[in-house]
Amino acid sequence: MWNFQAPEMQSLILQTLTQGSAPLSWVERDTGLPGKAGPSRPKGKKGSVGEREPTGLSGGQVTQLCYHSELDRLKTQVRELEAQLKVLQATVRKAQKVLLFPNGMTVGEKIFKTEGSEGNFETSKAVCSQTGGLLASPRNSAENSAIQQIVARHKKMPFLGINDIQTEGIFKHLNGEALGYSNWASNEPNNSEGKEDCVEVHSSGKWNDRSCAEKRLIIYEY
Repeated sequence: MWNFQAPEMQSLILQTLTQGSAPLSWVERDTGLPGKAGPSRPKGKKGSVGEREPTGLSGGQVTQLCYHSELDRLKTQVRELEAQLKVLQATVRKAQKVLLFPNGMTVGEKIFKTEGSEGNFETSKAVCSQTGGLLASPRNSAENSAIQQIVARHKKMPFLGINDIQTEGIFKHLNGEALGYSNWASNEPNNSEGKEDCVEVHSSGKWNDRSCAEKRLIIYEY
């Protein structure tokens, strides 16, 4: 409660009555009234713009990045598998040479092989067909050389899967394909006595036309 008997309160009442002004609060009496606002000043300079952080990847960019990463991984795996395949193929070729010797030879993807049996042209074709092969028909010098080596080992001449039975003087493979390679001996073919429609191979690798009724070494081609 206010103590109107206190000297401070009585002095305040007296001042109010004599001056007609509003009473001052205890805070105003103790600290004084606030002063006038100071003069306005210009605004400070605007600060520099900070460095912008790099923009993040969009969802599509992230997906594409993952795709390329996976693609690179698959390409690496393919290269490794191709290298392993080459090693395996080389090993298989070596094994084939060991297994085929002395009755067979490999040239590229072809295998030439004999069991040492003999037959005329028609019999030779039939026997080869029964084993899933064909009567040997060289398409180039490397294949002819392989057949020659088999001939030299067995000392027997074979028939090739080549003849001119259909049209005299026009020799073809069994599938009707025209010859793209030949290795005829000198003055051959000569169709001696008009009976030589088949082709045999000498130990030199040279070809000679011969009667299809003769018996020759059977060499299979796979």
